[in-house]
Amino acid sequence: MPNLLEIKDLVVGYEKGPPIVEDFFLTVEAGEVLALVGESGCGKSLTGLAVLGLLPAGIQIKKGKILFKGKDLAGLSPREYVRLRGREIAIIFQDPMVSLNPVFTVGDQIAEVLCWHQGLSKKEALKQAEALLREVGIPAARERLKAYPHELSGGMRQRVMIAMALAGQPALLIADEPTTALDVTIQAQILELLAKLREQHQLTILLISHDLGVVAELADRVAVMYAGRLVEMTTCHRLYQQPRHPYTEALLEALPRPGKKTLTVLPGVVPPPGKRPEGCKFQPRCPGARKNCTREEPPLKEVERGHWVRCFYA
Repeated sequence: MPNLLEIKDLVVGYEKGPPIVEDFFLTVEAGEVLALVGESGCGKSLTGLAVLGLLPAGIQIKKGKILFKGKDLAGLSPREYVRLRGREIAIIFQDPMVSLNPVFTVGDQIAEVLCWHQGLSKKEALKQAEALLREVGIPAARERLKAYPHELSGGMRQRVMIAMALAGQPALLIADEPTTALDVTIQAQILELLAKLREQHQLTILLISHDLGVVAELADRVAVMYAGRLVEMTTCHRLYQQPRHPYTEALLEALPRPGKKTLTVLPGVVPPPGKRPEGCKFQPRCPGARKNCTREEPPLKEVERGHWVRCFYA
């Protein structure tokens, strides 16, 4: 399958200051679900925002390319990005209560997307919004159109966000921690819904998560990120069966399993920009670090077909 999204040598950071995301590489094939995983502070969400041109004030793309359908998004004007968002690329944020406007009904908010991207009248848009709410599994969809975000449960608000994302019929859906604020039962329902919508709409999904359990349910391939860099990328099955980077191994060891009485703790924290060590950024926390790891940055290399690792001793 051709790559729908390709990120090459991406550097993101403040104009004057150390990079936050550095030397970043990623490919997402059309029709697949690729999960971007790592601890908080690794730069996962910032990478997703860079794709959409939604970087926080003061942070910019300093180098590299973000190719979507072969076109470099890094050079788009604000007006061009407005036309792209929602229609070609949509995003589901992790906290729908913050993302939804509290003073407008959910019906009006979905209808606005439909009017903007599909040119529908308000009446037509509300009818289509009702159909979208029904598609994402919200009962009594017509009545829910008149509800405000605070009148819905967390799971329903996330379904509304998914409906809004689908309204523009995008080719790429970025799901940024879509189940973080939900309980386990609702998490499973949202993941099942995303899997169903992927098949029905031929969606390509970039799933951003720190939860490797969520990743296993939905992803075809997994990209592991640490301190602003890609450290491993391969198929989901291979990653769980044969992790090659010590950081990936540590993340998997920290997962609870049946019969496992204690969890393995990875000591330390992700170093912030400006305080990242020389050489391999993971070496202060790595049990297998050697002298050259403290002096040299390991290159990202393909150790097997489709399996990329940034480690001297993968």
